Amino acid sequence: MISNIGTTIRESIRYRGRSGHYTWLAHRLTGLGILSFLLIHAWDGSMLTFNPKLYSWTLEVFKTPFFGIGEIAIFGCVLFHSFNGLRISLLDWKPDWWKYQNSSTMAVWALFIPLFLIFGGMLVGGIFEACQHSPHWAEVLNLENKSCFSFPPLGAFLADDAPIALLNGH
Repeated sequence: MISNIGTTIRESIRYRGRSGHYTWLAHRLTGLGILSFLLIHAWDGSMLTFNPKLYSWTLEVFKTPFFGIGEIAIFGCVLFHSFNGLRISLLDWKPDWWKYQNSSTMAVWALFIPLFLIFGGMLVGGIFEACQHSPHWAEVLNLENKSCFSFPPLGAFLADDAPIALLNGH
């Protein structure tokens, strides 16, 4: 019996049980996270050629804690996706090893969780350390709001008379 597309999507999202489903879902979501990072990275890199002032602004935006949290998320995505991808490759390479799928899934999580907590914690420390100093752009523009949580004003970067120190990041 052939099912319609709605049934297929609904049934593929529905919980199927055990660790395999959670790992499958985490692998897909981390893959989308990595793809999102690559798209942002390609867009940002292209701004260096097409609009250097906008590129300078995006670099300052990327120094905010919001994007620091994003760096931690992308680190987690790459870490989990690589461990699980290696597991899948090994199981595909040796089909006899599929009987160890549950234990290999637990090994992936056992590697991922402590490494993510250790190195993710270091990245969190970097965010707090960066917030100890006023953002460069706030000092150049002599702004009152010098919080690391504030976003740089786009208009100041795109203005024809934007200070060179603002655009160079020095």
